[in-house]
Amino acid sequence: MNSGRDRQSLTRAEQLRLKRQQTDAQKRQQAPVKKYPQAPVQQRPSAARTTSTRNISHGSPSTNRSVPHVSPVVTRSIRYGTPLRQSVNTQPRRKVVYRVGANGVETRMPSLPIIQFNWQWVSAFLTLAFLVLTLVLTNSSIFAVNRIEVEGIQRVTASDIQSIVLTTTHSVFTLDRQKTLDAIAVAFPELRDIHLTISLPDGVKISAVERQPIMAWKSGDQLYWIDPEGVVMQPRGDVGELLTVKSENTPPTVNPVKKVDSIVDYAETVLNNEIDPVTPEESINYLDPAVLEAAIQMSAIMPQGASLVYDSLAGMGWNDPGGWKVFFGNDLENIQFKQVEYQAIIEELKRQGITPVMVSVKHVDSPYYRTE
Repeated sequence: MNSGRDRQSLTRAEQLRLKRQQTDAQKRQQAPVKKYPQAPVQQRPSAARTTSTRNISHGSPSTNRSVPHVSPVVTRSIRYGTPLRQSVNTQPRRKVVYRVGANGVETRMPSLPIIQFNWQWVSAFLTLAFLVLTLVLTNSSIFAVNRIEVEGIQRVTASDIQSIVLTTTHSVFTLDRQKTLDAIAVAFPELRDIHLTISLPDGVKISAVERQPIMAWKSGDQLYWIDPEGVVMQPRGDVGELLTVKSENTPPTVNPVKKVDSIVDYAETVLNNEIDPVTPEESINYLDPAVLEAAIQMSAIMPQGASLVYDSLAGMGWNDPGGWKVFFGNDLENIQFKQVEYQAIIEELKRQGITPVMVSVKHVDSPYYRTE
């Protein structure tokens, strides 16, 4: 009786919902229940209990107020659960220091950094240490070049060498060996086989061999020395009496030095040296081998009391003791025939009572003389 009345008091929607819940409960009872450790199955409230509750709520005659509708709680099992992973912080926590002020307020102090060992710190420290050491060595006055010793050199003084070395460097650690050797060779072409050694803390030793001149070339007020290889160099010191060639021209060299006549020529010379620096081999001037050979041969056949002379057109000759100049040219292949021809010309001029100023037998087919 009460059951029928309760069913009639329910609305159409509530009856359908109750029927659906009973059907789902029967299906769950018939189907086997699988247990999963990740999410255990929870019991659903029974349909009868839900029904009785609803009946009591709606069917009680002692109250007239409506009971609000409460939806049943349905819990579904999860077949495949995903385990949760909690990230763990492996870094040690920084130390935090709190300081309480006089007014009782806590103040958070700056945290101290945690310094961990790293090989990059070692490399940075070594780099900084080497940089400081380099600056100390290059700028310290202890290692400044103060002592320059010279070995095997007599005419070139140590002060001359020192002025060249100090233009390239001021410290023994920044000394460019090859640059210093090239600078010395360019400044002093009379030196060869130049070697440089460093003696700490402030010493530099230079050893070289001096070229020995065999001939002097006098052009006006300028004097040049020439060694057996034909190297033209500036005179230094005293080497005794030399075979002297007098000429109005500078020594004819294989690589003539460009003459600077204006500021434009000087600027071009400086610019060329900066773009293409002069090497020691290029800075050495060599006398024309033909002129050097002619001077040596002439010195052996010229008469007593004569002196060698040179003219850019007539070639090599000598100042005859009789008061005239004779030129034989630079080609001395026919020197004996030229000597015979010269003697014949002088005898004929003496017979005619003519005193020449210059006689040239440079060309054996066309000799000539001048009287003024």
